[in-house]
Amino acid sequence: MRRTVVLAVAGAALVAFGVGLALRPVVRPTQPEPEVAQVRTELASLYYRHLPKQVLQKQTVAALLGALHDRYTTYLSPAEYRAARRGLTGGYGGVGLFVLPAPGGLLVRRTMVGPARVAGVRPGDTIMAVDGSSTAGLSFHEAMGRILGLPGSKVTLRILRDGRPMQFELVRRTYALHPVHARLDHDVGILRLDAFSRGTAAATATAVRRLTRTGAKALVLDLRGNPGGLLEQAVGVVSLFLPPGSSVVSLAGAHKPLRILYSHGGAESTIPLAVLVDGASASASEVVAGALKDHGRGRVIGEPTYGKSLVQEIVRLPSGAALKLTVARYLTPAGVDISRGGVQPDIRSPHALDAAIRLFTAGRRS
Repeated sequence: MRRTVVLAVAGAALVAFGVGLALRPVVRPTQPEPEVAQVRTELASLYYRHLPKQVLQKQTVAALLGALHDRYTTYLSPAEYRAARRGLTGGYGGVGLFVLPAPGGLLVRRTMVGPARVAGVRPGDTIMAVDGSSTAGLSFHEAMGRILGLPGSKVTLRILRDGRPMQFELVRRTYALHPVHARLDHDVGILRLDAFSRGTAAATATAVRRLTRTGAKALVLDLRGNPGGLLEQAVGVVSLFLPPGSSVVSLAGAHKPLRILYSHGGAESTIPLAVLVDGASASASEVVAGALKDHGRGRVIGEPTYGKSLVQEIVRLPSGAALKLTVARYLTPAGVDISRGGVQPDIRSPHALDAAIRLFTAGRRS
């Protein structure tokens, strides 16, 4: 089976936000067992708590998951699984649309250079159906997942524009995600990280070096609204600011021994650092903020973070669907369980960026 280890929270833009990634080939048995049996096996061997027989004896996937009373352990349809992976892999196959949920379908908010724009899809259009399936009867994530697919494959969209139905057959192309954005403000380098997808740590390292060369005397790592991502990327980002061998996070569960992850490589920067967070900073963002705070490397500014400390694993099933299940808990380097209130800021402010710039520039302006 294909497996993705994540620290996940539910969110509006993706099916799962998380930390960590480990993949293995999908194993297709010669005599496939029912999907409920596959889910039962994964729960018995991976779930972060030992499960009683009366739970494991449930006869449907829905009953099994419902008996856990764990809102973070869920079943993902194939389309929902594709949507979840979109935020983790650093790239995806799509048609170049940004959409929002809307009555009766998906509202096209804007278009990118690509198949949809070339074909004539416009902002304000409503996507009524994807490959013949009405979007009104699908969840937002399910509909999004059906638009995504392998680059080079086709998808048909039925669109309503000013009361007139239209149909577009589009060929998906590859899009890359760019989660790191950097700029210089008053000799302060500002790095905004939208997510921890593949390549985030390397892109952050490049941005840190560029900002330092252009005169940054302090750095701001903006994690506000960042829902999380891959554990390896979170550790990589922390490693840019801590000496090698510094503890980053510890993880343990009923079927997983205690594991401590450490920073590696060499610090890219030793100049003053601030980390901006808010209530939407979750999972990987909390790992980064918690590690930098516990080691005293940076001031955390903003509002308390989301507070998600459950490690999860996404297991791809032979059907193309997936099981997202909780496999462990995690603690910050100081042993803090952030589920009890999130990562607490050193400086509370609803205007975190302004507060960080004042922190770094007040002495130089006086």
